[in-house]
Amino acid sequence: MVTNTATKGISTLEIVIAFAILTLTLTGVISLVFGNRTVVTDAQVSAEALARATDQLENARQLSENNFFNIVGATTNETVDGLEYQKTLEVSDVTACLKQATSTVSWDTDPLRPQRISLAGLFSDVVGTLKLGGDCVLSSPDGWTKPKRFASDTFNPGKPTILDALHKKVYVGVDKDPFLKIVDVTNATLGQTNGLILSFTNAFSLGVKPFSLDAIEVTSGAGQKKQYVYIAASSPTAQLMVVDATDPTQPTLSSTIGLSPCVTGSFPQGWYVYAYDTRLYMVTRETTGPEFHVFSLSSPSTPSELSVGGSTCKGYELNATVEQLIVRDQVVGGVQKRYAYLVTDQNTKEIRVLDVTDPYAITEKTSVDLPGSTDAASLDLVGNKLYVGRLNVSGVTPELLVYDVANPPSGLTLLGSKDIGTSVLGIRVVGNLAFLATAKTNQEFQVWNIKNPADIKNVAVFNFGNVVGQGIDYEPNYIYITGQATPNFQVLYSAP
Repeated sequence: MVTNTATKGISTLEIVIAFAILTLTLTGVISLVFGNRTVVTDAQVSAEALARATDQLENARQLSENNFFNIVGATTNETVDGLEYQKTLEVSDVTACLKQATSTVSWDTDPLRPQRISLAGLFSDVVGTLKLGGDCVLSSPDGWTKPKRFASDTFNPGKPTILDALHKKVYVGVDKDPFLKIVDVTNATLGQTNGLILSFTNAFSLGVKPFSLDAIEVTSGAGQKKQYVYIAASSPTAQLMVVDATDPTQPTLSSTIGLSPCVTGSFPQGWYVYAYDTRLYMVTRETTGPEFHVFSLSSPSTPSELSVGGSTCKGYELNATVEQLIVRDQVVGGVQKRYAYLVTDQNTKEIRVLDVTDPYAITEKTSVDLPGSTDAASLDLVGNKLYVGRLNVSGVTPELLVYDVANPPSGLTLLGSKDIGTSVLGIRVVGNLAFLATAKTNQEFQVWNIKNPADIKNVAVFNFGNVVGQGIDYEPNYIYITGQATPNFQVLYSAP
């Protein structure tokens, strides 16, 4: 028998090639099968994570409806079928009655492929908005790197001294008759230079200069919405005035209320006023008798002063002048309390916090002595952060300070500060931005990023012209601001 070695070699080669092809084919099949299994597994795990992120966000939403204060950040771990999910809820305050919550779920099926899913939502505080008389922003600001004038008008006679905005109506105190003007910006257009200030058809006049005002909206038993303006008036005997501005073209003086006869001395006039929930808080400048007063708003048109401390003097002695104040409800140690935050001219207590939960038994919980002897002049409160502005004095800094006020009885913790280089006369904080009214020439309006209080950064400045201290307010994407230069009322916006 003759063997053909060449033919034998070819047959062996064919077998080797066939095995190679078979191996490649099987490898492809195995890769396809297990690759599909990985894709399917990833899809299942992602669906599990998405469900958990959604549940976490929805639970936070439900919690916000029951108790807005209880929405706090947290991180927990959950193991399902041997796989660990890390669930994180981050909560940030946008305004006094608006929070943003971000729900994140992360997992690690492969050290080289860490994965995560994030969902975000905005939660509003309906109860808190009602306590503020509807005067609360429910959206985040956009841009503001290029603030510009949107519209303007000029008060004549008189110059504006204070303002407060509510639902596109801006209530402005002026230093000449009629002493109160109402600006309607509902239909303001870009470039408009007049026609914003309403004319009163009933010859209304407040009669005296207002030092401060606060506008709120209340709903009557019949469901009618009414707008009231509470005014700290420069009268020694009628320190509180209430204006019904439901019809802005025909405002009426609903009531005038005098403080107790104990309030005498050099400065018995009303000085600053703030409405919150069913109470109205008003201060005089430092004078003889109590400076801090609390009124019941059970009848919004006719407030009645409460006998703070059970005294016939009906007030709380401060022995200082309060420049501005804010009142908020907070949960501390699981208990809801009500605190009044004051900025004052007192050298050792420029910031003071009063517990006003029981108006008949007010107590001071803490105070802050700022460096140097410069007075605190302005403040704003968003969530657990208190923003304080002070007057500028050579060699004394900073002028903008941020405090953690989560637990006032334990004191206020400084989170950060910034040397602005000028007096901070007014502050409005919305989202990550602080809008400031300052005394710096050609930079009277300033915008600062305060997302990280330890690293406050300037965003923009705008030449306004002698802006006044209480002459600034914010409504979604518009700043209302007053000053001494013409035009003395302006609407600013974030230009593209």
